[in-house]
Amino acid sequence: MITVLIADDDKTNLYLLKIFCRDREDVKLEFASNGQEALDRIEKDAVDILITDLRMPVLSGDELLTTVKRKYPHLPVIIMTGYGSIEGAVDYLHRGADDYLTKPLTKEVFIHRLERVMERVSLTKEVERLKSSMQKSPIEQILGRSPKMIELKSQLPTLAQTEASVVIYGESGTGKEVVARTIHALSRRADRPFVTVNCGALPESLLESELFGYRRGAFTDAHADTPGLVDAADTGTLFLDEIGEISLGVQVKLLRFLELKEYKPVGSPKSRIADVRIISATNRDLKKSVIDRSFREDLYYRLNVVPVHLASLQERPGDIAILATHFLERFSRQFNKEVTLSSEGLRKLESHLWPGNIRELENKLEQVVVMHRGGEIRVEDIPLGAPNDTLSPSRGEGPLGSFKEEKDEVIKRFERQYLTTLLTEEKGHVSNAAKRAGLDRKNLWQLMKRHRLDADAFKDS
Repeated sequence: MITVLIADDDKTNLYLLKIFCRDREDVKLEFASNGQEALDRIEKDAVDILITDLRMPVLSGDELLTTVKRKYPHLPVIIMTGYGSIEGAVDYLHRGADDYLTKPLTKEVFIHRLERVMERVSLTKEVERLKSSMQKSPIEQILGRSPKMIELKSQLPTLAQTEASVVIYGESGTGKEVVARTIHALSRRADRPFVTVNCGALPESLLESELFGYRRGAFTDAHADTPGLVDAADTGTLFLDEIGEISLGVQVKLLRFLELKEYKPVGSPKSRIADVRIISATNRDLKKSVIDRSFREDLYYRLNVVPVHLASLQERPGDIAILATHFLERFSRQFNKEVTLSSEGLRKLESHLWPGNIRELENKLEQVVVMHRGGEIRVEDIPLGAPNDTLSPSRGEGPLGSFKEEKDEVIKRFERQYLTTLLTEEKGHVSNAAKRAGLDRKNLWQLMKRHRLDADAFKDS
């Protein structure tokens, strides 16, 4: 929508221009009866184009043009007058006017001249929008205002400026790759390649050749020399997702590369050098993997120079509203639907445990938008399972355990869901939550500690 301010003391002419534009949905007309009123509007409100008569009381169009071009040089101005001449038109164009119209105006001429200026304004707006999006800090891609996320985001700029290896720890679906990309984007390697590899999705033999490449004839179907991902990431960043899944054989070769920046393509007798920063991610406890000898200790210390811990969605329920809004806006554009989330719907999302974390929330909201006709998304539009699902002993993890084990698991899940919902509704106010639960404050704190729930995480809910 382009906002056009028309300054003219001739009410008949203003009415005529209003008629000319009445069918235009891309134009919003504003009116001023003199130059001073127009200037006041420009200083107070957003105006995209100014159209002004020359002869007006208080402040003439001539004076208005001079003032506007001094204060707002990029604001397009179209001059209109009933006393026109070619010499006058040239003079005003030299002084910064974008066009010149002579009264009486016709619809065809007026709309044609206005559209020419509107095209330039629209182009300028689009360029500014693109510049703005390019200038946004990469850290804004990490959504969340909970204390844990604020702390994480405050650490990333400093961490990114080092060349140290980083391991991002977090449950599946928490956004570890987003954090890795942000570190790369904030680093001195930002304009260099960012290459990802899912270590858990490839068998040992294939992972080695994917990482380091191979020579022709190294194995069946190796018909030509093929560079690996390390070569592709040279001077940039290599992101090793699910690093805890790699075999001991590949670990040896990865360790050599980390120590010497040196590697050998499969089947090649010659070593190569690559300048690559390594960022890894895992949902495992690598220290435990070292203890049980499934992960090399020396590689662990090479990779784990800077550990970054990414909180699960259960630990930051206050961020669910921000994430849900972001996903709904994205899917609304993607599927060309106008949808909003009711307050009851949001509370339902915030009280859910989200074992699949952000990825599960994103998937669920995409499903909801696809199936929704548009308008407000209500509680019944969000299928998250029946209320008694929390108490079901069947967890989809193999055969049932003993009665005590299953009972303990059900109680644990009930306690966590109850506490999450309670703290969400009480905005993290522990005293109010304890009173409502019928518990003393100390007992509630102990329960929260047992389930690793931080009251501050609920204050933005």
